[in-house]
Amino acid sequence: MAYTILLDGERVARLSSDESVRTWIAKYRDDHAEDDPSAVHLQIIERGTLAWLGGGKLVDRERFF
Repeated sequence: MAYTILLDGERVARLSSDESVRTWIAKYRDDHAEDDPSAVHLQIIERGTLAWLGGGKLVDRERFF
């Protein structure tokens, strides 16, 4: 499964696995420990094979903590 990470609605990353999303979010949380420790500004879109048609599915960020 592929994922797109949005920060305040702007795409900041495209990742290809659950593990890469976990790694990316862990780094983000470390970098933003003072201003966004819970990563509330992030949105994660799960993109399947037909994502170009339907846009993907918003998933809970806590799934990757």
